[in-house]
Amino acid sequence: MQNKLFNFITVLFFTFLSASLTAQDLSADRALLHADSLFSEGKYTESFEIYDRLLEKENEATPQMLMKMAYIKEGLGNYSEALLYLNKYYLLTSNKQARYKMEEIASEYDLEGYKVTDFDFFKGIVNRHYMMSNAIVLGIALLLMTVVVYKKFKSKENALPYAISLCVVLLVFFFISNFQLQREQVIISADHVYLMNGPSAGSDLIEVVKRGHRLTVLSEDDVWVKVDWMGSEAYIKQSKVKKVI
Repeated sequence: MQNKLFNFITVLFFTFLSASLTAQDLSADRALLHADSLFSEGKYTESFEIYDRLLEKENEATPQMLMKMAYIKEGLGNYSEALLYLNKYYLLTSNKQARYKMEEIASEYDLEGYKVTDFDFFKGIVNRHYMMSNAIVLGIALLLMTVVVYKKFKSKENALPYAISLCVVLLVFFFISNFQLQREQVIISADHVYLMNGPSAGSDLIEVVKRGHRLTVLSEDDVWVKVDWMGSEAYIKQSKVKKVI
């Protein structure tokens, strides 16, 4: 009797949980459709408020939504916010046009941190598809291992080239599994921001910078973020930046 009651309660719990999650998804979908409708009507402020809520509170974002948010902010002259959403869009899509647009805005406003090489582009793709990249590399490694074993012990053929290839693939797998290919980045979200040489207001001032610069995060220290500023370490208040990834 107790087991039946326990099973009934368990089924009931998961039924309600599933229904709740489904309702949340439907609510987010309806909100997104409403925001898209407002955007199409040219009601950009109203649509942005809904997009922003979906992104910040519900962590919901589509590439199209992020592109529209960037468009709205660029139209309002807020280039740093436009760059933030273009960055997020680029991370989801690897769209080179978005990358060129970011570089164009950065060039216009003389901003640091937006030069991207083809190798950086490749790293971004691998990092975005982390699990798939690992699965593909591991699959190739297992295939090569099978070939090595077969040639070594069954056909008695030379297995050295395949063994060398296996070692290379395993090194690639180790690298992808243990090293983050793309480090966290932030965009400065305010003007007249101080870059310090230490995590303290009493530290020496390095430079006063404007909004829009994109910085690579090296570490975080309480309310401070240690960043790479033109090849050197600097500290900036967390409240003065917005995270890209």
